[in-house]
This record gives sequence, structure tokens and C-alpha cells, in this order.
Amino acid sequence: MLRSRPGHARWSSHHLPCGRARGPRDGLRACATNAAPAAHRSMAGTGVVATRPARNDRAFDSPTHDARRPSMQRKPLLIAALLLSGLLVLSSGLAQEASRNLRGSLQLDDIVGYGALPSYTEAPELAALVEQGLLPPVEERLPVEPRIVKRGQMVDGTGVHGGVWRDTFAVPTESWNWGAGQTQGWFGVNEMVQAWLVDLFPMWMMEEPEPVPHLAKSWEWSDDGMHLTMHLIEGARWSDGHPFTADDVLFTFEHYIMDPSVPSWAGPSAWTFDGEPATLVKLDDYTIRFEFPAAFPVAAFNRMGYLQFSIMPKHVFSAYHPAFNPQSSYTDLLTSAAPQDLPIVTMGAFIPVVYRPGEQLILVRNPYYWQVDEDGNQLPYHSEVWYAEATSGEQRTFNLIGDTGDRDNVENPQIFSMMFEASQAPDSHFSLSFEGFRIGYRMIVNFAEEFGANTARERALRTMFRTLEFRQALSHAIDRDGLATAAFPGPLTQAWYGGYPSGSPMYNADLVDTEAQRYDPELARELLAGLGFADTDGDGILNWPAGTEVAGTNLIIEVITTEDQQAAVEAGQALVTLMRDVGIDMRLRVLTGPTFNSLINAGDFDAVIARVDQPTPDIQMGVYGPASLEEPAWHRAGPGGRNLLPFEQRIEEILTAMRFETDAERRTELMQEALQLHTDNIYTLGLYEARGGLAVHNRLRNVPDDLPTYMYEWGMEHMPWIAFTATEEQVAPRFLDRIPTDEAYQNRAWNR
Repeated sequence: MLRSRPGHARWSSHHLPCGRARGPRDGLRACATNAAPAAHRSMAGTGVVATRPARNDRAFDSPTHDARRPSMQRKPLLIAALLLSGLLVLSSGLAQEASRNLRGSLQLDDIVGYGALPSYTEAPELAALVEQGLLPPVEERLPVEPRIVKRGQMVDGTGVHGGVWRDTFAVPTESWNWGAGQTQGWFGVNEMVQAWLVDLFPMWMMEEPEPVPHLAKSWEWSDDGMHLTMHLIEGARWSDGHPFTADDVLFTFEHYIMDPSVPSWAGPSAWTFDGEPATLVKLDDYTIRFEFPAAFPVAAFNRMGYLQFSIMPKHVFSAYHPAFNPQSSYTDLLTSAAPQDLPIVTMGAFIPVVYRPGEQLILVRNPYYWQVDEDGNQLPYHSEVWYAEATSGEQRTFNLIGDTGDRDNVENPQIFSMMFEASQAPDSHFSLSFEGFRIGYRMIVNFAEEFGANTARERALRTMFRTLEFRQALSHAIDRDGLATAAFPGPLTQAWYGGYPSGSPMYNADLVDTEAQRYDPELARELLAGLGFADTDGDGILNWPAGTEVAGTNLIIEVITTEDQQAAVEAGQALVTLMRDVGIDMRLRVLTGPTFNSLINAGDFDAVIARVDQPTPDIQMGVYGPASLEEPAWHRAGPGGRNLLPFEQRIEEILTAMRFETDAERRTELMQEALQLHTDNIYTLGLYEARGGLAVHNRLRNVPDDLPTYMYEWGMEHMPWIAFTATEEQVAPRFLDRIPTDEAYQNRAWNR
């Protein structure tokens, strides 16, 4: 589903090695994104490297402090010239120490394990609470066999406890009820507090990518492929000390994911195979079994990770669910866990304890966190996380430059030159890296004939959106090269024609007919005239033709985007001008994240401009087509279903086949066929794409040099439990007295 998500100068390709499945019982080993054949790879793998070794940490004056916009001029032409002239270090590989690169280098046993260690060490602040009798000893708080994060993925080795991770988010927290499709703020906040069955993120560092155990520590298929038995971690506890068991998993599956009255991130259709739903059975407190109506639906693993199967605490939310409490309603469930109702109960590494909307969010370490390093240190390493709340993702950039933040996903091309210039300053305190073209900015138009179409204008417009000639006219009105150059002139942006980003290892440029989507406003006008549109009142805007419900009225398209995505806002502003040039009155609305999400969920929009970050189309299939009834966001099924166009039906068939296909080459062939269908039919209107960037404060340790901003899942967002800062560089924690103990959770609604 489409939701509001923001999500050393260097770039590299994302060609991950991926193993061939030895058989369907190998699960998803071959179902991770595989490198396309060499002849089809569209990225050259060149690297641009410019590291800054300086460490110049200054105290973070306040967790709510936002650095002012740096007083430096943007010099995109100069930076582009430097990149193109080769004044920076250019090489065919990454100019980094090999030991700090992890891409495609590890086995599963190098990443995680489960087992009891001889002894455990906890953070000093937790030891003090144990001494005071406010917490049980660490050995009693950990599982029987904790999840052990191995040194293989720790490029700086095991860390030290203490200090603060400083960050910024720009989407207000909707609630802490994450299973109900509500965001905690994106920008890594969600990942801080959630936990899931399997982890897809580490696959980028594996020789043979496969799902990594998380709360499910192991699994096996039945011989006929109809059953998948999973073994859960035993003895783990929620942050309030309540045991985590199979009951929590069944509660999440049956009363969130499969409940049609709960707007979960996946939904029942995502777990429907051959027309029948999967079921989940509890075998004992730590063993569950998925029962499928079709054999070996290996893509089910894609639905077991972050967001789509983040586990909900049954002992908390059953009090609000009408299936358990007849005095509650679904409205009560969906409005529970309000943003300021803290502390929450979580299985994540951190617990939110202070939220001042529009100002700050403070999280402290979870005393019951169920992961350790190989030395027995309970994770996470950092004591606290300080989030400054902003209205735009750009503020995270300014906070990093101003040394009040620790990292930034560099996603807005308008600030590329600013970031590069700041990273090259003599006293720079952060490193900057660029990777492949993984970010695409696109406009989607609503294909749903009825769902969300509330007026005659909307119904007429949906009919046009479903007409190829109309989409062709929109495409010919878009100056993609101009948009890319305006965003950042140089090698970090380029025109994009839809589908999935060209940085994907599955991308095949030969299948994309760019000429058919060339910028040609005169042809756009001809196509619109052929559909009957004409400026009958002489105001410069085309009028709807006779025979339509809205005959004679102006052709108006309302496009929405979110305030946290500045690049999308600026692209929308440019599109308003481009569309007016061909007689279309496009009107841009810039919304907050929650308002945007509510309109998307209701199907109440004409068009959307948004960023797509997923270069793994076989993992996040719903971002690109009808992978379920709730996907894609621009053609969701309403109460009366939906009417897929013929090319959509074929894409749906492809995505259905992908749920069972284990052969790597065949998976690539299928997704490339989908790419061609997508672009030939202008399923979405690509605008331009950009190389993904990552900027990290030099004091943060255990951040690999080749960490992708997004591959399978978000990069830095999945690092906070193993990232650390050396003792001498730590920012002093300020909220240790807020660490929740049993007393903090007493007298809450679910405990009364």
C-alpha cells in the first residue's frame, strides 16, 4: 500500500548475488532479488568516494533543537562538474577497506544465532534498577536462548553501552497501534518499537539471500508444502515483563491481519492463495503452523517481516478488540494507544516515553530486549534515542550538518550539492555515500472505477485515467529531463519512465520504450483533442466533451503529496506548469502524513506524486501492481471489487506466479515482463529517478561502508540495536529516570 513515507560520497550498483534454490523446501532462498543477466544490467558499478575521517562531535544542546538551515549556497552545477570531470576519486569498485563492506559476503551463521551464553552484561542504568529491586536480574529478563547478533555483521565489533542516537522525523505519530495500519512516525521510529517473525533486511549482506530468523528462530516445510511450522523464541518478554508467546502471533494474524475491519498493512487478500485463505494454528506456546491451500507459497515470507507482520501484544490490545471485549468497538480499537499515551508495551529495542507533538520524541532502551551480542552484552548499545520532530524531511539533513543529528537518508536531490559540500569541509563530522538509482519519483492516477469516486467529475476522470490515450497525453506533457535537471543537474538524477527504479538488479532498459513517452506537448494536445477535449470557453483550460456527466466544465486534476517529501512537492509544482501548457488545470495539495494516508485508504484522490524506494520489486510487489485486493494504492478493490484492465490482469497473473516461483532466472523473467507491461501501458507516470544517498555521523560505529539506504528493507532504520558510539564520544543521556519498570505500566487500561 502507498503510505506517506520519507523514508564518503560514493555510488555503486545493487547487484546482489543470490543463490539458486535447491528445492522448494529451501523456502525463499532464491526468492530474494537476483542479479539480472550481465547483458541486462543497466548500472555501471562505478564508485565515487570522498571520505572525511574527522570526528568533531559537539554536545546536542537540546533534544528538541533543530539546526538552522546552513548558510551555504547550493552549487549543483559546480558539484556536477566535479563529478563528471573526474576530480573526485573514480573507480570500478568501492574505494573502501574490504573488511567494512558486507554486500553479498555473509552466511546466515555469520549474522545471527540463538543460544544460551555463559554470562550476560546489561547497561549500567539497568544494573542500577536491578540493585534497587525495580527490575529482575538480566538473566531473568532474557529468553532461554537469546537471539545472538554475530560479529560478522558488526564491522567495528561488539560495542559499548551508553550514549544517545540523535535523529529527526517529519510525520506526526498517528498512534502506537502499528498493526492497524497506523504509523509511529516513519524515519526509523516504527522499527525502533516493532518486532516481527522474520527479518528481510539482512539479506543484502548474504551470499545466498534468504529470510533471517527474528522472533521465529527456525522453521520447516511439510513434504507436501502445505504446512510451514515455525519455532518461536522461548522466554522472551514484552517491555512490561509479560511473556511473549504464540498467543501474540495468533492474535496479530487472526484479529489484525485477517480481520477485514482492521486496516492492517497486509490484509486478508495478502494471505489468500488459490482463492482460499491461509490459517494459523498454535501447536504449543512456542510453536505455530501456517496451513496453506496451495503448495509452497514461498513469497509468504515477504509478508512476515517488518510492518506487515509486526507482532501486537495480545494482553494489551485484546482489551480494545470487540472479539474479546463486547463493550469495545472497532473504533475503540483503532483509537487506542494514542500518541501521548506512554510508555507503550513493545518488543522493540526502544520504548517511547516522551512525546511532545511538533517538538520531540524520546525513547529509552527496553530492559527486556531479547537480543545480545556474542560477548553477552544485552542490546541495544545506545541508552536513548532523541527524535526532533519537523515538518519536512529536509530538516533531518540540516540537523546532521548542524551536528544535532546522527544520520540522514539523502533522498531529496535539491540538497545533494549542499550535502556534498558540507561533507568536504575540513571540519566535517559526517560521511556521505551515493549508491545506484533506487529512488523514483512518480505520479500515479486512480484506476478505481467506483472506490472513492464520489462526484461526477471524479467518475469521469477515472474513466479517462483508464484510457491509454489519456495516460499517453499526460506522459507526453511531462519534461522528464527538465525535471531531473531542475532537481540536480548531473550524474545523480535522470529521466525515469515508470515501472521500478533502474537500480534494481531485475531492471532491463531494453524493455522500456522511452521514445513512446518522450516529451512532446504538441502530441499531448493532439491526443486530448482526439478524446474530445477542447477549450470551448477560451480560458486556456480544456473543457470536457459532450456526452460526459461533466460536459463543458474545465478539465481539472487534483494531485496530492506530503509535506515531508520536498522533492515530490517541487516536482508537483513543476507539473502544474507543464500540464497547464497542454490545457489541463492541475491543482497541487500538500498534506500532512496522516491526512494523506486517510485519503489513500479511502481511495479519495485523483492523482498522487510520491517517491518509490523499493529496488526489490519481487519482495514489495504491491508497490508495483495488484498483489492483493488492497494493492496497488491506485487500484484498490472497493466493496464491489474492481475491474482490472487486460494488462493489469496479466500483471496480476505474474505477481501471483511470483508467490510460488523459486527459480531465480524465471523470477527475473517474470518481473521484466511486468516491467514492460507497466511502462508500455503507462501504469504509472515516472518523472525522474535519483541515486540514493546515506550520510552518517562519524561517531556512529558498526555502520558498513556499503550499507544501502534501502534493499529489502530500510538500512539505517534496521541498525539502531547494533550501532554504538565510543565512550569518549557519547552524548550524555538525560532521560534514564524514564526507563519503564513494572510500576510504570500499572494502572493502565489493560491492567485495570
